[in-house]
Amino acid sequence: MRTRQMIVTAAGVVCVAAFATTTVAMRADTYPRQPGIRITNYTFDYTLSDASNEMVVKQGVDLTFVQPGVKTVELDLCKFSAQPRPAQMPNGFADPCAEPGGGGRGGAATAPTGGKGMTVTSVVAAGQALTWQHDNDRLRVTMPRGFSPGESFSFAIDFKGVPATGILIANNRHGDRGWVTNPWPNKARNFRAVFDHPSMKATHTTSVTAPGKYQVVSNGLLIEETDLPGGLRRTVWKEGVPISTWLMSLAVAPYSVQHFGSYRGASLSSWVFPQEQEAGHRAFTAHTQPVLEFFTDRIGPFPYEKLAQVQANGVGGGMELASSIFYGYGATGAGRQLIAHEMAHQYWGDAVTESDWDDVWLSEGFATYFALLYQEFEDGHDAFLEGVRRAKATALNYAIANPGSTIIHDDLADISRVIANGAQVYQGGSQVLHNIRGIVGTQTFWEGIRAYYAKYRDGTATTADFRRTMEDACRAAGDRCPADGRDLTWLFTQLLNRGGALQVTGTWTYDAAAKQVQVTLEQTQPAGLYRMPIEVRVSTTAPAPAGRAGGAPMPPQTNRTSHIVQLSQKSRTFSLPSDVEPLNVELDPDAWVFMRATFGKK
Repeated sequence: MRTRQMIVTAAGVVCVAAFATTTVAMRADTYPRQPGIRITNYTFDYTLSDASNEMVVKQGVDLTFVQPGVKTVELDLCKFSAQPRPAQMPNGFADPCAEPGGGGRGGAATAPTGGKGMTVTSVVAAGQALTWQHDNDRLRVTMPRGFSPGESFSFAIDFKGVPATGILIANNRHGDRGWVTNPWPNKARNFRAVFDHPSMKATHTTSVTAPGKYQVVSNGLLIEETDLPGGLRRTVWKEGVPISTWLMSLAVAPYSVQHFGSYRGASLSSWVFPQEQEAGHRAFTAHTQPVLEFFTDRIGPFPYEKLAQVQANGVGGGMELASSIFYGYGATGAGRQLIAHEMAHQYWGDAVTESDWDDVWLSEGFATYFALLYQEFEDGHDAFLEGVRRAKATALNYAIANPGSTIIHDDLADISRVIANGAQVYQGGSQVLHNIRGIVGTQTFWEGIRAYYAKYRDGTATTADFRRTMEDACRAAGDRCPADGRDLTWLFTQLLNRGGALQVTGTWTYDAAAKQVQVTLEQTQPAGLYRMPIEVRVSTTAPAPAGRAGGAPMPPQTNRTSHIVQLSQKSRTFSLPSDVEPLNVELDPDAWVFMRATFGKK
């Protein structure tokens, strides 16, 4: 919505009802947080072999105490089970340590066989054994003494086993063996002992010893490649930017690797299967830097040391692992918008990470909208609006059919269902951003986006953090931003914490005597009223400008005047000035508002 236009008051009210405001409840997923510590760094040292799928792991954990009295440190690590584990736990939630029974983001489906999970053999600190227990997929390490806030401590864990999921160990479609991680959302625990939740971010180093025929790619910068006896090679990657565990990547496979330069200090590369190298490299090299330039110019500096575009067996679509994005087979042949979506995630979800899974829209809704913004840059405003309308229709269909579902989850317990309402989280979250932009204005929107990124980069954020940042940007903009944008609690509550959607029917007529367009709007959703500023665009014929002497007359011109009407009641009629009868009157022509509407001349 254009914020420089007039606010129109109602000429009459057909039916009046009070608009009820709602206090936003504090919500958080139910992952068991451990207070008192902050993990600062992990080291993962993997030994892989063609002889079996067993992974031998030596892992280090560095942490800092932030509260006194911490007696134990608990990490997620799937425990060995000789028998296949049920897909669901006794509470009915999906088991993140169970072998997959049907594809999805965790890898290809195979019949469960059992014999999966990890066996811990030792936990030591400075050469001294620590007391530990490994039960219920939690590794509990007893601290050797009491620590004061600010003190640091490090320990090492040795374990081995065959992961049930979270990493696919299999041949690709060309018959080449490989290891490909896909730990989203909570499956890193299958091969790492970690705080497996987005709220705890840490730097890490990944070292892999594997047969020398494989290339290895992970997060961060390559710091070592050493050929070892027996045809083995040791490869070490170091990620110096703190990230969540679901973003930690590892791909080990025969790859054709192409380095195609750098952009503002970030090296760019593509990793594709040798049998598909021509098409794969072409797609990644064509789109990576243009997309990166667009986001860097508008959001802020790219957050990582490098960006590797990686073809990965078992991945469907794309997976936004930090600094190394994994793509399924189809992405290498085309997929500009998919590439833009996954690269947007490097900012939203990766660098600025949702504090918990209830706020997953801060990742997926953002990536969906910013891919559309890139489409507008490349293909024009009409293509952008078509994409916005398509996304809005998808989200509306779901929201209206599932009125009990909300974009922000309500204390999510079964993490596997974090995007079960994907149409709301992705397309609905995208529309929330479009709606915010419509209210505060495009310039203020981008100012808020840049401030949000700068403040929460390499950390975590909540929906409330984002709302406050946008409100601050609106207030800083002064008269350029309307009063509706200075406290956005009403909008966030309606769009994110309330199920269903605004539904409107409307008509317009022209009163020639009064020189007014009469617009009547009625809210028709089954329950409750919404408050929403909505743009109405009036198109009229303007007098034709004088033509040149002796030349053909100039064609008539069309004037378009936009007004903002404030809808908060059940039914309301608005009077809009117009000296002549309109050619057309449009309701929300730029699809700013998340609503389903029917509107026409009476």
